[in-house]
Amino acid sequence: MRTAEGDELAYRQVFDRYWNKIYQVALGFLKDPDQANEVVQLVFIRLWEKRAKIVQVEDFDAWLFIMARNTILNFLQQKARSLDNAGFSQDVVPDDLLTPSALLEYKETLSIIQEAIQTLPPQQARIFQLSRNRGLTYAEIAVELNIAPATVKSHIIRALNTVREYVRKHGGNSMVVVWALAEIIF
Repeated sequence: MRTAEGDELAYRQVFDRYWNKIYQVALGFLKDPDQANEVVQLVFIRLWEKRAKIVQVEDFDAWLFIMARNTILNFLQQKARSLDNAGFSQDVVPDDLLTPSALLEYKETLSIIQEAIQTLPPQQARIFQLSRNRGLTYAEIAVELNIAPATVKSHIIRALNTVREYVRKHGGNSMVVVWALAEIIF
């Protein structure tokens, strides 16, 4: 990956591709747009600082997700400590908690999401896949399937609810679900 070599244009492409996804996850946990923005900036600063490690990464999405998760957790811990007037800001969660178990949890949850998608009614699954796999907007899906955009939106909402509930019942990680589905929603 060119980012690992310090290519700023390649880094910018990664930034543009993942910024909203990380922001939505951070916002979901922090409930504050300014804090979510700050966390996303921290994630991308850490990504730049650790860019040389990217060449060793097998699954960049999982690696970046875990980095984002750790940054959010560290931010929440630091916020809690500041509320307790602890006076120091040492990270409790290791900066590189890229353990095999964390990667396994990520992959297992993605597998549960795939199982959930297979339980969707055919039309709902097709619309969901067009949104997720091809990145089509509601309007583009509506044109392709010759249905109303409101119908597409309705199918997506029902599909997302079904997937979330399925993952919840089958023990998946809710943060991975938010991460995996963030591009679909926005």
